[in-house]
Amino acid sequence: MKEKTKDTFERIVLPTILAVALVAVAFWGAERSAMAEEYKNSTTAMYTRAFTELCDNVNNLETTLGKLRVTASPAQYVLLLDDVWRLSGASVSLMSQVPSSHIDTADLNSFIVRLGDYAHGLTKKAVRGMPMTEEDQAQLAELHDACIRIGAELNERLTIGDVPVAVITNDGYFTSETTTTSETAEASETAAASEGEGGGQYQEQEGIDEFPTLIYDGPFSESTEKQEARGLTGSPVSEEEARAIAAKLAGLSDIEPAGASDGTIPAYDFHGVYEDGREVDVSVTQTGGHLLWLMSSAAGGAEGVPEKAEADRFRQAAEKYLAENGYAGMRPTYTQYYGGCALINFAATQGDAILYNDLVKVWVDRETCGVIGVDARNYLFSHTERTLPEPSVSMEEAEGMLSANLTVVSRALALIPITPQTERLCYEFRGTCGGEEYIVYISVETGEEEQIFRIINTEDGELVM
Repeated sequence: MKEKTKDTFERIVLPTILAVALVAVAFWGAERSAMAEEYKNSTTAMYTRAFTELCDNVNNLETTLGKLRVTASPAQYVLLLDDVWRLSGASVSLMSQVPSSHIDTADLNSFIVRLGDYAHGLTKKAVRGMPMTEEDQAQLAELHDACIRIGAELNERLTIGDVPVAVITNDGYFTSETTTTSETAEASETAAASEGEGGGQYQEQEGIDEFPTLIYDGPFSESTEKQEARGLTGSPVSEEEARAIAAKLAGLSDIEPAGASDGTIPAYDFHGVYEDGREVDVSVTQTGGHLLWLMSSAAGGAEGVPEKAEADRFRQAAEKYLAENGYAGMRPTYTQYYGGCALINFAATQGDAILYNDLVKVWVDRETCGVIGVDARNYLFSHTERTLPEPSVSMEEAEGMLSANLTVVSRALALIPITPQTERLCYEFRGTCGGEEYIVYISVETGEEEQIFRIINTEDGELVM
């Protein structure tokens, strides 16, 4: 009997126990492997985000230092220095999140800290009424050049995908966890030490969303919508009337209704299909039957900046389309080229003044030279007859107030947005400094600098920061 029981245990019970144990171990291993994979993905995403933001911050530091070279306004000078200080603090924080083996953390950290401290020191001098010296200007130029070099290296790594990720693998996660935590702590201690060296100014990072950002369609292209659409004029139109308008705008014999849009600018929506299969969407305002929005796709895929003659053809096609459809007297400002299109920004004019709030974006197909997109929302929100102030400062006087570092190449009169409810008439000076292009706006009433933009010429057109 005992032998039979023993035989049963060895043949049935023991294998069953081992099988259950094996399944349990396999389940536990799979669960731990999934945990390791999740941790790895989370850590990789954290490092990638931190490194990408660090690249953006260094680029913004370079842009802000460039603007410091062309400002002549004490107020703008202090604001720009404050931006440098805050960007420096944000960069130090980001460096504590990047693996120290990927970048020369100690040297870069030291440079960024000293840059922030120097900007903060200049701010204190400015507040006490002490002017910028030639030595300060030379130092800012050197810092600007250094940021260009650092930014180029970091951006190159980002472009080729040399982005820092954790040295952790699924296989090594459970054995290297302690080491990784230690490395992270060491990086944090480095950042903390740097903060102490900089006087503790990195404890607060408020206002980060106010840092400079790329504006792809030119300055003022995304003006905040007003509470009331001031450019919306005329009598109400029926859906059938709007349908006829939409068909004409799209260049179709007929177009199908696609509902209606509510909001500050109520509109009828329509959808159509061209003979080549491309689709088009059109919105026509319920008041006045104005073109609000039109969008289709390009027939071709041309890229890069075209020759001047070709660019002029695109501009003329866009001007003709606008004039024929209720948007006459528009002036082209900035242009981008991508996705087979030329995206041209047009601003309304009043007398000699460019009204940057009253903006219409036009997409022109580079293959057919036909208009395939229009966005007139900013125009319809803002356009009205303004009462423009009489200048108290002449254009010549305003130009004399510019920084001596700026070589002016063009001049204009422009009404620019200051807040969603406030506009200011300014002289627009476009110029160069050290091979870089800038636009400076000087108030016609006070002679104060209201705004500075840097222009970056790329293979797709102009970027404005």
